[in-house]
Amino acid sequence: MDIISAIKSRKSIRAFLPDPVPQAIIREIIGTALRTPSAVNTQPWEITVISGEIKNKIISENIDRLLSGANPKERDSYEGIYRQRRVDLAIDIFRIMDIKREDKEKRRDWLMRGFRYFDAPVAIIISIDKSLAGTFAIFDTGAFTQTLCLAAMHHGLSTCIEAQGVGYPDIVKKHTGISEDKELIIAIALGYPDQGFPANQLISKRESLDDVVTWLGF
Repeated sequence: MDIISAIKSRKSIRAFLPDPVPQAIIREIIGTALRTPSAVNTQPWEITVISGEIKNKIISENIDRLLSGANPKERDSYEGIYRQRRVDLAIDIFRIMDIKREDKEKRRDWLMRGFRYFDAPVAIIISIDKSLAGTFAIFDTGAFTQTLCLAAMHHGLSTCIEAQGVGYPDIVKKHTGISEDKELIIAIALGYPDQGFPANQLISKRESLDDVVTWLGF
């Protein structure tokens, strides 16, 4: 797959096959992503790859914490058009999944999926040192995340970039040994896509080029 096709066709996958992903392939994907540029070559990303029993323990405690009513850590609060785009995405997902507004059980089950890493066989946790707060490190890890997701497509793998997977950072740190001086930035669910899952057919909307680009000097 050429790079343009990968960029245009990459989408969030929210259900995966149980098939394991060989460690050798994951190493190759991450090795490719390590070529991501970063501010003055700081390379701030730190990667923890979880699978098997470790992942299952995190998922179990995530769900228990969620069902207890404890709110997960949220990094951002959106307003205006940004909030509306978030709402529109949820509407599209619930429509394709046939989840009605009044169906609390289905809505709760959908919420839990993110805290289960969408049942992917592998989850990748990206963190940075807390000393990097306020630097370009967040931008750099975003670039790294996109590069990793595109590299995964070369191997027939799919991804979902998701904050819920690090919504309870103390649980993730407890089971992975990630130290307290690290900030968990994002999680990536990784695996082979379940093509029959309705939400995996969704292609999220994008604004038109002319709505987001200002041309000067042309």
